[in-house]
Order: sequence, then structure tokens, then C-alpha cells
Amino acid sequence: MSNINRTWSLRDAFYASMHQWPSLVAFVVLGGLLGWGLSFIWPPFYRATTEIYVGLNPYRTFSDTNFLALADPKYSNIDNYNYWQMSELEGTTFLEDRVQETLKALQQEDPYWQKVTSEQLREMLSVEWRTAGTWSLIAQNSDPKHAAQAARAWSEVITAHTKDSVAAARNTFMIDEKLISIGDQQLQTNLRQQELSSTRKAILDWSKAANDLPKDESLKPAKRWEILSLVTGLAQFKPSWTALLQDQPAVDALPDDYITWTNQVNRTIDEELPILRQQGTFLEDQYINLAQQYAVESIKSLGLSPNLEVQGIKDLPAKLIRPTGILILIGGFLGLALWVLMQLINITNRAKNQ
Repeated sequence: MSNINRTWSLRDAFYASMHQWPSLVAFVVLGGLLGWGLSFIWPPFYRATTEIYVGLNPYRTFSDTNFLALADPKYSNIDNYNYWQMSELEGTTFLEDRVQETLKALQQEDPYWQKVTSEQLREMLSVEWRTAGTWSLIAQNSDPKHAAQAARAWSEVITAHTKDSVAAARNTFMIDEKLISIGDQQLQTNLRQQELSSTRKAILDWSKAANDLPKDESLKPAKRWEILSLVTGLAQFKPSWTALLQDQPAVDALPDDYITWTNQVNRTIDEELPILRQQGTFLEDQYINLAQQYAVESIKSLGLSPNLEVQGIKDLPAKLIRPTGILILIGGFLGLALWVLMQLINITNRAKNQ
């Protein structure tokens, strides 16, 4: 016995314990069986599912101005765009106002929900999806009726709000087109005002210089084309400008004739400038109103694409769910832990006896 004690070592004891795999397997299997048995007495819950259809037209991706503004350049292809939109949609399903509205609808349907808070309801809800197509809105509860109620009410709220958000996204798209159009009109109006003002000054300078020319001699071609080019550059298809061009002095006209004509041109400019200023003010007011509408609709859209489509499909019966798999794993792990603990105790006792 003394020889055995002298050759015993802690390393050998551990090595021997780790190779007692039959007992190890037995403890793990026994723990798993206990977990499996416990699953039949563990309080079960029910899982109710409502399916909705989520559609997205990927070929209109790059007409989505919100997408381009928010996502570029991170989301640069259709797959990324699709995943981004699906993730955005999933995020909206758990917004507080959606959960609160769902709870309010449930409270009107069944007194049971009067004692449930929005946080408790949120913990019952989950979403399963892979991509665009069929989504599963899931509610879990200890009662199958309540699980089905929650799934159905939640899907109705989500479908309705998502349609509203998509409608708002489409409105932002149309408003954005109007903003671009008004912006172009503002640019053209401002450029026209600048052109008229600068040309008016140039015509006045030309008229002053023309007063020093010989009164009884016709203009030289270069001087004539200088003033004609200034006026024809302003000409538009309007009656006032058409009449001015038709009344331009003849080739052999005297300087005073041109001065009289340029005075008519400046009067026409003076008549048009106030109209352009009024038009600019009107366009500015329109732009501000549309920008405010855009901001409101953009908030309502929640970043969803105008290319999104959502509609309900069907309610699935509530299914009884038992945590069998989890309890088997926990039981097996506890069996393993118990076996390791027993081996450590055995090794410790043997070490004390040496």
C-alpha cells in the first residue's frame, strides 16, 4: 500500500478521472433525461403567428431620393438596398406608438389585457423574416387565445401604419419633384433679373456714348451690332419683346433713333423687373411651404421606401411550445458539471490521504 501511495500523483489522478467516459456519458444522459422529463411539467406557452406579405420593387431603387441621400455610398447595390429596407421595416414594428396602439386595441377586445403593460406586451412579440416576401409576426402567451389576439392585433396595427408610412414616402417623392422644379424656376427667375439689370446698365452706358456721336451720320456696323446684340440677347417670345425687335431702327438710322429705341427697351425692362421680383417672392413662399410639407412627410415615412408594399395574408393557429430542447441541454450540462464536481471531490480526498 505504501508503494502505491508513493507513486500516486495529482496529474495521474486527473488523467484517470478524465478517461472514465462511461460514467461521464451516464451523468450527461441522466441529466438530459431529467431535463426532458421536467419539460412536461414546466409551464408551457403558446406561439401564435400572423403572416404578412412584404414586397419591394428593387428596380426602382435609384429613383428613391431618400435612399440615395441617406444610404449613398454605403448601400450601393440592390441586395444592400433590400436588406436596408427590411431592417428599417423591422425596426418600425417595435416602435412605442405601435405597441401602445396594439395594447389599446387588445384592451378593448379582452379584459385580460387591462393588467398588461406595453413593456410586457413588447416582450411577447417577435418578428421572423429572411428578405422581402412572407414575414411572420409572432406573439407568445401562456393562453392560446391571448397569443392569437396579440398576433392579430399587432399585425393589423403594423400593416396599417406601414401603409401610411409608405404613402408618406411617396408623398415625399412627389414633393421633392416639385421642389426641384420650383428650384429650377427660382434659378431662372434670378438669372433673368440679373441679366435684365446688367443689360439695362449696359444700354444706358451705350446711350450716353451715342450722344457724342455725329447726329447726322448713321451708325457704323460695329456700333449698330453692339446695341442690337444687347437687346436680342434679352428677347423672349413675348409680345412686348417681339414688338421691340420689329421696331428696331433701320440700318441707315441716325443715333437719335437708336437712343429713342433703347429708351423703349429700358422701359420694357423696368416693367418686367417688378413682375420677376413678385414671381421670385411667390416661388420662395411655395418652396418654403413645400419644404415644410416634405419635412412632415419625411418624418411620417420613417425612412421607408416608396417602393414598399405591405399587406396581410393569414392568421396561423396558436401552437403549444415546450422548452424541451433547452431543458435537455441544461440537464446535460448540469449532469456534466455534477460529474466534474464528484471527480474533483474524489481527487481532493485522495490527495489528503497521501
